[in-house]
Amino acid sequence: MTRRSFLQANLNHCARAQDLLMQSLAQWQIDLAVACEPYWVPPEPNWQGDLDGTVALIRGDTAGPSLTFVERGSGYVVVAWGEYVVVGVYFSPNRGLAEFETFLDTVRAAVCRQSPRPIIVLGDFNAKSRAWGNPATDVRGRAVEAWALLSGLSLLNRGTTHTCVRLRGGSVVDLSFASPAVARRVADWRVEEEVETLSDHNYIRFEVSTLSSSGNTPRGPSKLPRWSLSKLDVELAREAAIVQRWASRDDVEGSSVEELAGRMRKSLTAICDVAMPRVRRCPRQRRAVYWWSPEIAALRAASIEARRRYVRCRRRNGVNPALERELQNAYHEAKKALQLAISRAKDVGREELLAGLNRDPWGRPYRAARNRLRGQGASVTDTMPSDLLQRVVSELFPHRPGHVPPVMAPSSSNESEVSIPPISEREMDMALDRLRARRTAPGPDGVPGRVLSIALEQLRGRLRVLFDKCLSTGQFPKPWKMGRLCLLRKEGRPSDSPSAYRPIVLLDETAKMLEKILAARLVQHLEESGPDLSDAQFGFRAGRSTLDALNALRSLSSEAVASGNVLLAISLDVANAFNSIPVETIVEALKYHDVPHYLQRLLEAYLQEREVLWEGATVVSIDVALAAAFHRAPSWDQPCGTSASTGCCERLYRPG
Repeated sequence: MTRRSFLQANLNHCARAQDLLMQSLAQWQIDLAVACEPYWVPPEPNWQGDLDGTVALIRGDTAGPSLTFVERGSGYVVVAWGEYVVVGVYFSPNRGLAEFETFLDTVRAAVCRQSPRPIIVLGDFNAKSRAWGNPATDVRGRAVEAWALLSGLSLLNRGTTHTCVRLRGGSVVDLSFASPAVARRVADWRVEEEVETLSDHNYIRFEVSTLSSSGNTPRGPSKLPRWSLSKLDVELAREAAIVQRWASRDDVEGSSVEELAGRMRKSLTAICDVAMPRVRRCPRQRRAVYWWSPEIAALRAASIEARRRYVRCRRRNGVNPALERELQNAYHEAKKALQLAISRAKDVGREELLAGLNRDPWGRPYRAARNRLRGQGASVTDTMPSDLLQRVVSELFPHRPGHVPPVMAPSSSNESEVSIPPISEREMDMALDRLRARRTAPGPDGVPGRVLSIALEQLRGRLRVLFDKCLSTGQFPKPWKMGRLCLLRKEGRPSDSPSAYRPIVLLDETAKMLEKILAARLVQHLEESGPDLSDAQFGFRAGRSTLDALNALRSLSSEAVASGNVLLAISLDVANAFNSIPVETIVEALKYHDVPHYLQRLLEAYLQEREVLWEGATVVSIDVALAAAFHRAPSWDQPCGTSASTGCCERLYRPG
């Protein structure tokens, strides 16, 4: 059982108060926060706001679950967060009672729609009641009491410490509610009155013990290695590659494909270990925002001390008005100094960020503009419940054994074995050039493409021999059939639906090099020997694009209209298309197109018995049951794409 850390705040639409809140989230490692009256709600996955921009829920930079939008309205927003449904609310004190009661009814309906899931409701209701620490109960307070009773929610507030502190006095208007099952697991609910917020509201903090094991679970070292490419020492990598070349064994003929592939992986792993440090599975979480400094921390401490002296004097009920005014002015000056320091620090940080454009045009400034900066949180597979993850993977990669492929038009088939052309230097160069041109995430072996290209300065001959042995034996190494699964979240779809996730399967760079060579040979055969693909097919074909397909359609429509006919165009979008094409159909297509037998044999081995790997909360999971479906991940290129389109689309493109 782990604990989730929550924080409530009201920022009074103050930019510096919002800046200070973000520092507090990082410093205290807050998992989830609700911010009423934020300065603005950034269009980021970690923020979800209401329709009016008056309340927002913020996911902290921790290993907790991601936010999944559920619904929003005026003054409220609902998200799913792990096992919980969290509702953030704000209602202005300047609006009337009738509007307030309507608002409560709307929020109650939203809460009821999420029953029986564990629910937490946090926000500024601007309602007073003795039940949560005010000296008297107003009409809004009675309405909230009735609302909580009808909604089946328990009050979490404890004590009488003011959550809102102003010159005229204070009150308790920031409230926390939860369903009874959650309320029993709440610990240490408190008002942080000794913390400067640059707002007239104090922070509220509490923890909830969670029953789910997802996220924030202590995890050991990763079983899928990763290295810090930004710390790569190129010279060390070259030297390590030379050592691995000297240490390599010469017994190639007596070694199997699996043994050669295993030795190559060990050599590449050794080179990576020498040239750069390994990456921790769960990165060390930030304790400060980028602009934070010891000087700003000292100014915040000074502001807290000035506030403490002023509040202590005011509690004496005007015994020394002159001293009270003096302490009030001192407190305001301390707050002003803190706000100014934060503003200056952010300006300096922004200037340094922009100055980095001269050093690296595609670095942090570019990624910030493209909204591609990643947080330190855990991946989707880390935080997703294991049963849901299994269901999502099973539906994204369906396995239908015993599929009978369609019978294709007869073709003269040459089953006799021809001489197998060895891998040429030109083929190696082309595959290596494509490897250098792309910056993709590594596969299960963790070896980046840049390191592989450096290693091949010395190990090129070994890898070429391995590729040739794959061609001659018709065997594809088992380690190269493993792919690391990454799930990308699609916006606007239920989090428990497989359609809400887009799968990407990351493969070893060495395997992708052999794929490129096989793809090039397959395309060359189709174009030179054939039968080639239909001229009406545009997908997965070099030199053809969607624009070409649209131009062809336009030409057909113009011709039909000119001759006085009518043309009906039907657009088909096959859901989960790549992940649903059976292996048997691709194999049948290879036979129809009279692909050389050695290529058929190797491609069939390439498609069979694949494995999906992912890192869950505690272990690396391997799904062997999906063996026949794994190749249909979107990351697979022409070997799958060309033959898949051949098998399924050819019957549409060709008459008869």
